[in-house]
Amino acid sequence: MNEQVAVGKKSFPDRLLSIMKKIGKALKNPTFLYVIRRILSSMFTLLLVIALVTALIRLIPDINLYDIGTYNKLKAVSLQAAESYRISVLFKYGRVTLDGKSVSVFYTIFQYIYWILPIPKVIPIRWSTNYSEVLVNFEGWVFLGRSLYSSPKDVVELLKSRMGISFSISLITVFFTYLLAYPLGVGMAKKPGGLVDKLGNIFLVLNYAIPALVFYLIMNMILGRPDGIFGAFGFSYFYDAERLITLVPPIFCMVFLSIPGTSIWVRRFMIDELSSEYVKFARSKGLSENRIMYTHVLRNAAVPLIRNIPATLLLAIIGSYYVETIWGIPGTGNLLISALKSSKPDVPVIQGLTVIYAALSMSAFLLGDIVTIFFDPRIKLTSK
Repeated sequence: MNEQVAVGKKSFPDRLLSIMKKIGKALKNPTFLYVIRRILSSMFTLLLVIALVTALIRLIPDINLYDIGTYNKLKAVSLQAAESYRISVLFKYGRVTLDGKSVSVFYTIFQYIYWILPIPKVIPIRWSTNYSEVLVNFEGWVFLGRSLYSSPKDVVELLKSRMGISFSISLITVFFTYLLAYPLGVGMAKKPGGLVDKLGNIFLVLNYAIPALVFYLIMNMILGRPDGIFGAFGFSYFYDAERLITLVPPIFCMVFLSIPGTSIWVRRFMIDELSSEYVKFARSKGLSENRIMYTHVLRNAAVPLIRNIPATLLLAIIGSYYVETIWGIPGTGNLLISALKSSKPDVPVIQGLTVIYAALSMSAFLLGDIVTIFFDPRIKLTSK
C-alpha cells in the first residue's frame, strides 16, 4: 500500500517539469501572446500619457501655483518664512526637492513613475499646516501624491472613496441603456424606412440636438425640486433605501442621452447581418422572418455590441462629470471638476485621475477583445 502511494506521488523535479511544460504550452497559445503583447503596449502607452501630462503641467508658471499675497505678507515679516512657504508649495507640485533645489521635468516624470510602480516604498512628504512645516513618510505600494484641498489627503484613498460611487452609477446606466436601446435598434432594423424606423430616427435626432449640459440643467430644475417626487438633488448611498430615489433623476438623464448611440449601432449591425448570404439562404429554406431575426441575425449582431460594453461603461464613468457636479454626487467626475476649478489646480488629483482613466481605457478595450472570443469562437486573436 505504501509503495503504491509512493509511486503515485510525483517528485519535485517532475512537478517542476510539468509546470514548465504548461508554461511552454501557454506561450504557444496565440490568444495568450496577444494578451501579453497588449498589456506591454498598454504599459508603454501609460508611461507616455504620464510623461505628456507631467510635461504639460510643468508649463504652468511657478508664480501661479502659490498665493502671491500670502508670500508677500510672510516676506514682510521674514524672508525665510516666505521662502519656506514657497518651497513647501512647489514641493507639493514636484517643482523642487525637500531642500528647495529646482528639478527638471524628466526628474518629475521618473519620480512619478516610481511612485505608481506597485512595489514597497518609503517616500518623504513635506506638509504645511498654518505655515508650520511637517515632515512625514509615506509607506506603501502605490503613491499618487497628496491632494491640496480634498479629504482624505492621500490621492489613492481619495480615489478609492470616489471610484466606487461613479462605477455603481455608471454600471446601472449601462444596464438600462442596453435594456432600452437594444429593442429600439432591433425594431428600427427589422423594417428600415418603416414607421418604427422613422419614429426612432426622429427621437435620435432630437436627442442628439439637445446639448447634454442644457438637458441636465433643465432636468435638475424639473426633477430636483425639494417638494417633488424625487426630493432635493443630492447623493444617497445604495443601502439608504429611504433616499435611494434621489438617484433616479441623474441615472435617467444619463440613460436618456446614452440610448441614441447604442441604438444606432444595434440598427447598423442588424442591417449589415440582414444583407449577409446566410440570411438569404435561410429565407430560401422558408424560415420565418422572426426566426431569422431572433435566432441567427440577433446572435451574430450581438457580438460587436457585447465587445463594446466595457468601453461603454468606461465612457459612462468618465463622462459623468456633468451629472455628478449638478446633482452633487461625490464621484470621480465631481472630483475632477473640483480639482480644475480650484483657485490653484489640485495637480496630484488631476494626475491621479489621468493615470486611472488611461489605465481603465486600455483595460476596457483589452477586456472587450477577450470577451469577444467567448461569444464568437470564429474570432481568433493573434500576436501578429
